Amino acid sequence: MEKPAVLLVAGSAEFGSGECQLLDYLRYPGKKPFLPYIIFPAEGPLVEVAKESGLNAGVVQSRDYLTGFKELWRQPLTWVYNLNSFIKMSAIIRQNNIRLVLSLSFINWTGALSARQEGIAHIWMIREVLSGRKNCLNFFWGTWLASRLATDLSVLMLPESSLAAEIFQKKRTREKTRILPPAIDVDRYDEQLNQFSENCRDEKPGVGFFFSLPDVHKVKETVLAARSEILSSQERQQTGLFLFFPGFKEKTKQGLKEKVLKELEGSGLQPEFPEFGRLPSLWKKLQVAVIVPGFDPMSRIVLEAGLAKVPVIVERGAASELVVHGRTGVIFDYQAYKDYSSYLKSILTNKKQACQMAQAAREHIIEHYSLDTWKQKFEQLLAGILSLP
Repeated sequence: MEKPAVLLVAGSAEFGSGECQLLDYLRYPGKKPFLPYIIFPAEGPLVEVAKESGLNAGVVQSRDYLTGFKELWRQPLTWVYNLNSFIKMSAIIRQNNIRLVLSLSFINWTGALSARQEGIAHIWMIREVLSGRKNCLNFFWGTWLASRLATDLSVLMLPESSLAAEIFQKKRTREKTRILPPAIDVDRYDEQLNQFSENCRDEKPGVGFFFSLPDVHKVKETVLAARSEILSSQERQQTGLFLFFPGFKEKTKQGLKEKVLKELEGSGLQPEFPEFGRLPSLWKKLQVAVIVPGFDPMSRIVLEAGLAKVPVIVERGAASELVVHGRTGVIFDYQAYKDYSSYLKSILTNKKQACQMAQAAREHIIEHYSLDTWKQKFEQLLAGILSLP
């Protein structure tokens, strides 16, 4: 029996928790019950990874349909721009006899609209939190209409967290929704960590901060709230302050870097902005990872940190669902900087406690978020839609 073809539509070519997990799955040992075709919205590091892995990958230039409030004016222009991507995606579906389209981002609808046009099934794997304090949908339709649209354009919604699933509470949408927590290929990532371990000998220990929104004010608040703990740690040993903006293009990162440095003038802090590709080697040196999610919860960062045995401090949200507070990491509430500062001080000064927490995090991830378990659940869901044995 010929395998059905499935088109996987990525939301980013730079970084995305869903995209990294999907690449893990496609490279995971064992046969897949379908023929995968993966399309990225632009050129980027993930496209190179996919092609180097021998995957059938391509690029159809498209832009996010939704934006933040300040760039609301871009949305009508984006719809016009994406008309060409819609035509190309529809042609790919016809030429490759695609039977199912799976989209990895709710703010890019090209895959969903093309599937509707060609009369085939569509699935949304949603990692973004659509009903939080800050999200694009509050400025565009409102969550009710977003939920209705998701239902109309999909046969199944697969949010990765209960927080991401909050928007789908109406009976009709709830019946189509299955929470599928994220996962990681433990063996592959351990191999990657070992491969880069030789490169980290000259790296200094440090504190890593991860932000998924280009919010300079938020970055400033978070870093300054930890100022005394970081400076104290620097006095005891040479300690670096590393700021990461996963998924942002180089031009955006450069602009953020300049603004952040200006905001931190006179603070005594000298942050570094390493290339995101250096992260596997830096994990071995990071004493703690502070994760401040935005629209993308950055669940992948939580999983990687745990496997690398780096304690995490996570702002409450979708990613914090992967953390057992006080045992595998710590969780702080939105703008609860006093608590967050206290947690950071405890981890930096109590090495024994930090090591115990890091070891517990690794064991927790291996037990609950291994790719093998995720793979079985995912393929069962697809089998039901594609009528596979």
